[in-house]
Amino acid sequence: MRAIAIENLKGGVGKTVTTISLAHILTETYGKKVLVVDCDGQCNLTRFYLGEVPDTVTLAEVLAGDHEPYWLDNVIEVKPGLQLLPASQELYRLDLAALRRGASGLTALRDFLEAVAEDGGADVVLFDCPPGFTAASTAALMAAGEIIVPVLMDGFSVEGMADMLIQVSSMREVNPALRVTGVLINQWHRCPAVEQGEQLLRSMPLPVFRQTIRRTDKVPESTFLKTAVVDYSITSAASRDYRLLCQEIFGEVTNNGKI
Repeated sequence: MRAIAIENLKGGVGKTVTTISLAHILTETYGKKVLVVDCDGQCNLTRFYLGEVPDTVTLAEVLAGDHEPYWLDNVIEVKPGLQLLPASQELYRLDLAALRRGASGLTALRDFLEAVAEDGGADVVLFDCPPGFTAASTAALMAAGEIIVPVLMDGFSVEGMADMLIQVSSMREVNPALRVTGVLINQWHRCPAVEQGEQLLRSMPLPVFRQTIRRTDKVPESTFLKTAVVDYSITSAASRDYRLLCQEIFGEVTNNGKI
């Protein structure tokens, strides 16, 4: 089971859209079982699928140890093959508690995933992480084996990426398996600043995905309609790019042909 955190300390770089797009491609095209975990107190991923925060177990209860004993009783099936562990604003309260106590069940999510893996409950787990290091995002990095870092070609998101990579190095002291699978250039479009930024990024000693995600109005349109862009506009530039990115990360499809 692959567990991948999608994270950048800068907000607005496309973490949630990337999580949704990869999850839908993996379930619909690859035939995989996917668990998505909303680690953000803003609950964007949760509201995308459910419309509102449910009155059920959420990630906050898992981190606090107040969840149901059987992992499957804590997740919600949002479509065939796709399960969601939702977020709630209780994650903010958990952050305050973590500041006071110095810890907040940081291994609870890793233990939860071990139970999922033992039951064969998922092939891939995707953590949609918030900007900054919170109790939830730190727990995700404790549980994950890989990180995908979406960036825009602007100084703020690149600086956020650089700061995060420093923190990832520190996290390896407690999770030696953690590695950066790749930096993802998002909202790419042809202009000198973007092209120069991409050239600079690719010259750095870090893994950068060959595939970029092109900017398209279909992405914000799809979020208003609560529909994955890869389903909303299958021929849009972003949809085609996400399918090629999925192939770069997971390889060619083996059960339903090729992308």
